[in-house]
Amino acid sequence: MSYVLSVGTALPEHRVTQQQAAQFALEHFNGRLAHQGQLMAIFENARIAQRHFVVPLSWFASPDHSWKERNDLYIASAEALGCAAARQALERAAVLPEDVDFIVFVSTTGLATPSIDARLIARLGMRQTTKRLPIWGLGCAGGVAGLARAAEHVRAFPNALALLVAVETCSITFQFHDYSKKNLVATAIFADGAAAVLIGGERWARRCSHQVMRYVAAHSHLFPHSEHVMGWDVVDTGLSVVFAPEIPARIARDMRPVVASFLAEQGLKLADVARYVLHPGGARVLDAYAEAFRLADDDLRDASDVLRAHGNMSSPTVLFVLQRVMQAELPPGQYVLTGALGPGFSAELALLQGCAF
Repeated sequence: MSYVLSVGTALPEHRVTQQQAAQFALEHFNGRLAHQGQLMAIFENARIAQRHFVVPLSWFASPDHSWKERNDLYIASAEALGCAAARQALERAAVLPEDVDFIVFVSTTGLATPSIDARLIARLGMRQTTKRLPIWGLGCAGGVAGLARAAEHVRAFPNALALLVAVETCSITFQFHDYSKKNLVATAIFADGAAAVLIGGERWARRCSHQVMRYVAAHSHLFPHSEHVMGWDVVDTGLSVVFAPEIPARIARDMRPVVASFLAEQGLKLADVARYVLHPGGARVLDAYAEAFRLADDDLRDASDVLRAHGNMSSPTVLFVLQRVMQAELPPGQYVLTGALGPGFSAELALLQGCAF
C-alpha cells in the first residue's frame, strides 16, 4: 500500500487583489473587446478575492515580453517555488531530502531541459541516484495524475519514498495583444503557485504523528474529439490559452458517469464518498461539479476557499485543496475523491481513504 504523508505549498511574493486585476483589465481591453462592459462581470462573479503572481502587476502593462523572457522567468520561479513547497512537505513528514527515492515533477506553463526536477534534486540535496519523472502537458489535471504516478511507484517499491512537485506560472502566459474573451477570462482567474506531496509505504506512514491518507486507486478518462476544449496555442510570444465555453456544460453532463464507473470498479457508489477534493478551475466549474454530483455548498467549501484565496493555479490548485482536507479531522475509513480536468479534454481521478495507525 501507499500513503499520502504530507502536503506542502508555496506562493510567489506579488499579491494582486481581484479589484486590482479588474481595473487593469478594464483599462487594457478598453474599446478592443465587444461587450466588454458585460464581460467585466466575470471578475466579480469569479469568487476570487486575491491571487499571487511571480511578477508585479506593472509587468503586464508592457507588450515587449518575448517567449525567452517568459520562459526564463518560469525556470527561475519554478525552481524557487518548487523547492519551497517540497521543503515544507518534507518537514511536515519529518523526513530528509536524501530519503526520497523518486521525484515526479508536473508543469505545463514553461519548458526546461534539464527539467526542473533535476534542478530540485541538486538544490534540495537529494541523492544523485534519485529516479525522476517529469510530466508536461496535463494542465490542471496534472496534480492528480502526478499524485497517482507517485503512489503507483510506492506500490511497486513498498520501501520507497516518492515526492510529487507541481508548479505553474500561469500569469506570465498573458498575451498583451490578444483582446479575446478567453484572454479576459484568463486574466480574471489565472494565478501562480506550487504544491508538493510526499508519498510513502507503511513504514513511512507509521512514523507520522499526524493523519495520513491511504491511496486506493486512480482513473484516467480521455473524452473523444475534444482536443479543442482546453490547452495552449503556441504563438511567437509564448503560450496562448485555449478555453472552450462548453467546459462547465461538459462537466455537468459527463463527469458523473465517469466517476460512477471508476467507483464501481472499487466496489463503491457515489454515496460512499465522504469528501470531494476537486480542482476549482473557476466559479462555473464548481457549480458544474455541484450539479453533476448533487453537492451542497459545504461539500465544496475547501475548493471554494482555495479559489477565493489563490485563484486558478492550474495543476497545484487541487493539492492546495487536499492540504486543507488533510489538516481537518477525517475519520478512518472515509473515502476522499480527488479530481481535476485538463487538456485532451481529459479527467484525472484518485481515490484516497482516511487512515490511522
